[in-house]
Amino acid sequence: MLDSIIVGYGLAGFHFAWQLKQQNKKYLIISNNSPGSSRTAAGICNPTVLKRYTMAWQGADFLNYAIPHYQRCEDELQAPIFDLLPIHRYFYKSVEQNDWLVAAQREGLSSYLIPKPVLTSAPYLKRNAGYGIVKSVGRLRINSLLNHFQNQSDPATFKTEEFDYKALEVFKDKISYQGIEAKNIIFCEGSLLNKNPWFNYLPLLGSKGESLEIKAPGLPRNEIMKASLFISPIKEELFWVGASFSPKDKDHSPTVKGKEWLLKRLGEFITIPFEIVSHNAAIRPTVLDRRPLLGAHPEHSNVYVFNGLGTRGVLMAPMLSKWLYESIHEGKQIPQEVAIDRFESYFCRPNKIHV
Repeated sequence: MLDSIIVGYGLAGFHFAWQLKQQNKKYLIISNNSPGSSRTAAGICNPTVLKRYTMAWQGADFLNYAIPHYQRCEDELQAPIFDLLPIHRYFYKSVEQNDWLVAAQREGLSSYLIPKPVLTSAPYLKRNAGYGIVKSVGRLRINSLLNHFQNQSDPATFKTEEFDYKALEVFKDKISYQGIEAKNIIFCEGSLLNKNPWFNYLPLLGSKGESLEIKAPGLPRNEIMKASLFISPIKEELFWVGASFSPKDKDHSPTVKGKEWLLKRLGEFITIPFEIVSHNAAIRPTVLDRRPLLGAHPEHSNVYVFNGLGTRGVLMAPMLSKWLYESIHEGKQIPQEVAIDRFESYFCRPNKIHV
């Protein structure tokens, strides 16, 4: 019998599989390999909210766990997957320099924002009012991480197919799927959670994000650029640009409107010519209260969910997977801020699923 079946192979599915593998647990990952939000994300690992100059929820704790975790992944996979890169927050007006100085003195932010702005200009920028530096952050090469882990794993631990909910049988002490038995099942499906009959009562709203990959010789590769959008290096002359935010659009396809939004802001940011290599879109798994979703189904203690990573998946997923593993295998309590039972009193109790 397996310890776990994991449904979905994005950041959540990978991180829970990693926890299991570190403890020599037996698991199977079932995924249709469709490109979800993890595969199209920039991979920026940043505990600060630069739009409002605040810290993300438990941002420092998540970061302090995430960076050593990714460095261990690099060592074990023997592949470059994480780059320590500063974020340069570019200013459009000189008054923003004062806002930066004030923010850099705040508790929490003072550990990451270098107080003194850099006032030198750059030929590739449209406006030159300087920039502030966010230190101790970086970028995860998400696709490289997922691909290396899968390629180096036993092929028997991966099954490429659509998950058939009707084929899942849930018993008191085990679950069974198409003749495969396991002690539990963990759903890590991102925005597809709304189609899951066990967890579609949860308020996973989803928000569409669109991004570009551009070829732009002349842009710096030793930093993550930030103004009204992010420009993050991918490799050689390729850069990720994004992202838009459309909470009402639930279609997974790129749009003309989204592309125009990105190009307008990119044109306000840089001066050098560039070539669009690809235009991508995905639905981020965002939650009503902007917190992740962790825990067991209210009526089935061996059916779990790991979801709702939103725009901070790279930052939060390592520690969240640890919390979920410790809840299942060590009986530790999941922090209430992310435990799914916080929604039991607000939403109707799900109908009992007969198996």
